[in-house]
Amino acid sequence: MSRPREFDYTEVISKITQLFWEKGFAGTSLDDIMRATRLKKGSLYSSFGNKEKLFGLALKHYAARGPARPERGAGAVATLVLLYRKLIAEAASPAGRRRGCLIFNSGLEFGAESSRLTAPVLAEVERLERFFRNLLLTARKDGEIPKRIDPRKAAGRAFAAAFTIREISKFKPEPDFLRDIADRALESIGTDKRV
Repeated sequence: MSRPREFDYTEVISKITQLFWEKGFAGTSLDDIMRATRLKKGSLYSSFGNKEKLFGLALKHYAARGPARPERGAGAVATLVLLYRKLIAEAASPAGRRRGCLIFNSGLEFGAESSRLTAPVLAEVERLERFFRNLLLTARKDGEIPKRIDPRKAAGRAFAAAFTIREISKFKPEPDFLRDIADRALESIGTDKRV
């Protein structure tokens, strides 16, 4: 008979996620993980696998939060504005808590290299791109943006603005500056809504 687990799985994954988010994959050591989770190496490996598997679990845990969900009845453009406002509000947190986005940070850390580590990051980036694409397709279908706007290209601009706001806020968290990035993206998709 196996011994029952003596830790909260979700709590452990949450702590590991925080480590990778703050330090990156390369900067997070197994010792860091053992200290943060208070688990021994054997327990970590038997319950979660190696560092790469831990990173994959952390990435999924982080991604499960997903982008801002629209309020019931809110339109696609209102959802995009809400997302930008949330990103800008998060930039106001103390410098030690402005970590950017784990998905974007990991993409920047791994670059274009092809490895087992990049595959889950690219899958999450693609999921985010799909979120923006679906949002802008809906906006066009519902008449929130002009028919002349290509929703796929507009989605790329909207996604790029979110990425820029999230990452640049790590070192330049000025609300007016970040708001201008969001407003230019909104303008480029043909809406008069602003952050």
